[in-house]
Amino acid sequence: EHRHPHHPMFVMGLDQWQSLLELSLSIEHPNATNRIWTCGLTDGGLHNMFLSESKMWLFDLGEPNLEPIPAFLTKFLMSFFHTLGMEEDEEGDWVVRFEQDDASGKLRLTERTKAILPRVMEAFNIAMDRVIEELFDGEERIRVLLLRYVVTQLISDAAFCIEKWRIKGGGDEQRSEHQYFLEKWLWRALWDVYASEEIRRRYLTRMVFRKQRECRDLGPLGLSLLDSLKE
Repeated sequence: EHRHPHHPMFVMGLDQWQSLLELSLSIEHPNATNRIWTCGLTDGGLHNMFLSESKMWLFDLGEPNLEPIPAFLTKFLMSFFHTLGMEEDEEGDWVVRFEQDDASGKLRLTERTKAILPRVMEAFNIAMDRVIEELFDGEERIRVLLLRYVVTQLISDAAFCIEKWRIKGGGDEQRSEHQYFLEKWLWRALWDVYASEEIRRRYLTRMVFRKQRECRDLGPLGLSLLDSLKE
């Protein structure tokens, strides 16, 4: 079944994986399905790249394989948010991105996170636009696919963190008391979920504004058509 270009960011229920596969196969640009040789670079995220004035070091290498370009780009694109979840403080622990409101008891972003998140979003959007323009000739349909891949990868990392917490004794007082700062895995999982929802929210907001602009653009056209009919 051919889908509308504005494919939803999420499809609820058991058919979400099917919809993702359908979307990945429905984009006609050859780079959407062509595969590249990874040379063993299994995680091309920013957190696995170290740069100097003359060299670049890449880490987290694995088995070389053939991989579709959108899938290969997923770890790089999601790492704009993933690096915030793994940023270390002065003691070597991961920075907690949330704090508890004294009045309501609810969690909120720390002031430092609220200050840096817009810059991260801007860098992410610049990278996304550049990828779409240079690798996919400006084909906008690929944006939804890449965003869904990024969101899926963030949720996958959240599941990984919860599993790590459980394996290390999370929820078991006798086992967890021997672990230092075990809750860091839960804070990172929470950040992954928050970042994935923020990506979705901003994309949907962008689509609403675009639709509103289209409606405004149709206003004068509609009036001119009515005038022509009257004549």
